[in-house]
Formats: sequence, structure tokens, C-alpha cells
Amino acid sequence: MPTPPPSPRVQQDLARAIASGHLPAPAQARAIALMDRIEKPVRLGLLGQPKTGKSLLLNLLAGTDVLPRDLRLPTLELTYGTAPCLICTLADGRKTTIDSADLRDVTALAPVFVEMRLPLPALQKISLLEVVAPGDPAALHRASQWAAKRTDVVLWCSLSFDAQDQRIWAQMPALIQDHGFLMITKADILRAKGQLDSTLARARAAAGGDFNKILAIATQDAIAARRADGSVDKDRMRDSGGMALIAAVLKQVALGKQSAQDAADMLLAQHPEARAEPVAAMPPPAAATALSPASAAAYQTALDHLTAQAAAMVQLAGTGGSDMPARIMAQTVQQLLWLCDHLSDNGSDHDPVLQQARKTVFDAADLAQLMQMERRDSAAIEAVSLLLQIKRELQADLAA
Repeated sequence: MPTPPPSPRVQQDLARAIASGHLPAPAQARAIALMDRIEKPVRLGLLGQPKTGKSLLLNLLAGTDVLPRDLRLPTLELTYGTAPCLICTLADGRKTTIDSADLRDVTALAPVFVEMRLPLPALQKISLLEVVAPGDPAALHRASQWAAKRTDVVLWCSLSFDAQDQRIWAQMPALIQDHGFLMITKADILRAKGQLDSTLARARAAAGGDFNKILAIATQDAIAARRADGSVDKDRMRDSGGMALIAAVLKQVALGKQSAQDAADMLLAQHPEARAEPVAAMPPPAAATALSPASAAAYQTALDHLTAQAAAMVQLAGTGGSDMPARIMAQTVQQLLWLCDHLSDNGSDHDPVLQQARKTVFDAADLAQLMQMERRDSAAIEAVSLLLQIKRELQADLAA
């Protein structure tokens, strides 16, 4: 039975409840998150070891050749935009926007992350995140955990779902596993060698119930099934595995929207007073410039912790060794993630200064993890500078 589209009534009632001022703070936050899930495209992540066909799969799902096959790029997110543009995050945290659809225009900037916006119909239903990471298990694990927080559905691309794939996937969050697809790519090559059936059998045995679906795909054939005039060779698309993948993705999109709609209905039933027409908005009070006592205490604990860790990192830098930059980078990322958790769990949720600090620290942790994926020695210095900048900002907030 097909899943119905989100009900306009639910969206209208949810919007009215958000604007009403009658929802308790936790319910308000939940309502806003549900509205995002209903309105925004479902986030698809393409993960896996290098050279497993992630870029080709992205091109297939986007409906056009977005990623050049001869270009080395960092982690990239493809989203909908009314006009083409490329938003590049640089190693120092700055963002540069280029009004272009040609990814060759970003190579001179050496970005650590690129958001590409294009006016493609498919992107009104899905966004696509291709995660680029080295092939060693530790780097791929870190990249996968980073991506798990930014995706709703993961396509794990693999040639065989080997032991390394199995170990990394086993550590993914249960919710991601429930919505994950194992994609055995380059199925045309495996079929030509007479190895496709045996590869799929081994993958199914190894994966157990850790994926929503296990699919084989010959992505080159699926892309070739789309003709220049916009029509599709349905037989070739079906034989390639492309039709099964597209159908599975569309089902996940529909289920995701429906589950958000159902949750919104339940929330509205729990708070009938919020369905009333919103009252006229009062002028907002002036933003507080000083931290609340609870938030100030959280800041002080964070600063004491960072001061102690900075001393430990100085000692670590003095040890030398070829792996010293990687160790400093790992320690810096660990401290930023600790800071994210600490500020999220402590202080007053109604403190606007703390709310801004939480966002700043989350963005910094995000950037540091992208730097870590690159594995440049100079990135360790940039990440430490980022941590010190966060410390200075916390000190300024506390002194205000």
C-alpha cells in the first residue's frame, strides 16, 4: 500500500502550534524538529571505502553527472538551490561562495568541505552527502560516525562487504542501521566474472539484519539507461539494479515524511491548547548580555578543563615523532567533542549567550573532524588554533 503524502492539515496545525506560544519548551523544540523533517528533503549519505563507486552513485541519484570522474574532491553535500553555487569551507573555517556549477572552480581553494546547490528536481526530495575519507579503518570509522549525525539514510558502498566494512558498520548507530542500504557496487564486473551471486550470498550472511536492504547495482549501466532525450530504458534500468535502488530510496523518503507526520499528530493531540489561533506577538525582550549563574558555572568548568588539556597538549607536542600531528589532531577533536557534550548538558537552556556558544562549538567540532579526515600535518596546527579561538570566545562571554 503506498504511503500517503504529508497532510497539509498537519503542517498547518503544527505551524499554528509553533506560533501559538502555548507549547512548553521541550514540546516547542520537538515541534520545530518535526516541521523540519516534514518540509526538508531526506538526507542521504554515501559512505564506504575509497573506490567503491560512491561518486557514480551520487550522479545516478541526482539524475545528472554532477561529479567529474577525473577530479579529486573533499567531502561534498549536494542540496537544492534555485541557482547553481558552490559553498566552500576552508581549513581556517572561512566560507567562500562561488556562483558556478563547475567543481573544477574549487580546486585552487583546497576546501575541506563543499556544499553544492543545484536546481535539480531530485534534490527537492533528497540531499546527498558523499563522505571522502582515507581507506584506513580509524579514519573511515571517524568519518562514518561524523556522517551518521548528518544523514537519515545511509548507502554503504562496497565491493564485497569485507571484514573492515563489517567492523565499521557494526559501530554505526542503530537508527542508521535500520535505515541503511548495503550497496554491492560494480555488479556488472562481478556478474561478468561469475561472482555476483556468491558475493551477495556472503554479504547477506555477514550483514545479518544490520541493513534495511542489500542491493547490487551496476551504476554505469543504470546511468546509461537514461537517454539524452530524458526517457529511460526501463529494462536496462531494472537489470542494472537502478530501479530497485530508486524505488527503495523513494520509499524511505515517504516513510520518513509519514513518521514525522504521525509524530506531529501525537504531539498536537497532547497539546490541544496550541491548536488555537496564535495571539499577537509581544515585542521580544532585550537579549541578555550576561550569562546566568548556571551557564557561568558551566563556562568556568569548561575553561578550567581546556586550560588543563592545553598543558597536556604542549607536553604531547614535545614528544615529537612522525605521528605527533595526528595525535594532536585527535586530541583536539576529542576536546571539542567534549566541549559540545559539556555545554549541551550544563547551563540554562534559556540563556541566549549559551545557545550561541553551543552552536559555535558544534560548528568548530564539525570543522575539526573534516580537517582530521584530510590527514594533513598542517591541519593539526589549524585545529589547535580553532580550539584556542573557542577558548577566547568563552572567556569573553564569561567576562561580559
